[in-house]
Amino acid sequence: MQSSADGPSQPDDDAFRGALRAIVDRSGRSLRSLSVAMGRDVGYLAALLDPSRPSRARPTPTDLLRLSDTTGLAFVEVLEQLWAIPQERLAFELGGLPAHESDSSLPELTAGDRQAVAAFEAFLADRHRRPHPLRPPEGGGSAERRVIGWSDIDALKLGGRVRTG
Repeated sequence: MQSSADGPSQPDDDAFRGALRAIVDRSGRSLRSLSVAMGRDVGYLAALLDPSRPSRARPTPTDLLRLSDTTGLAFVEVLEQLWAIPQERLAFELGGLPAHESDSSLPELTAGDRQAVAAFEAFLADRHRRPHPLRPPEGGGSAERRVIGWSDIDALKLGGRVRTG
């Protein structure tokens, strides 16, 4: 991992390629299809993974969001693996946002929608507690983890609307 005077920064090229390869392998999709799904040219990921090619611009957060949507991997996992942004940091910062009542935060949701969101929230909480195949186990104590809630979902709203795709 490269570092600066302010602390750690993005992973070095070899670490980045290894993490990207692991994500691609885990997705089960081709490099070409993932490149296109990210909104890039068909050779984008292949070029990033080839150490003999000149460096290309790394994926932007928007690219990573599309990659997350396409692969089904959590966006925070992709950010952690490719940009070295710890999930715990994101969870901590989301935890500082004001809480909202679930009944008023998303009035456009039906009771069925709320049940689906609650089930997904439980799924994510369970998934977060299990060891992750791309993340080595941490030695010693780990940062406190928390279950996401309505305030986290509200934080993901864009312009007062929930992102649907």
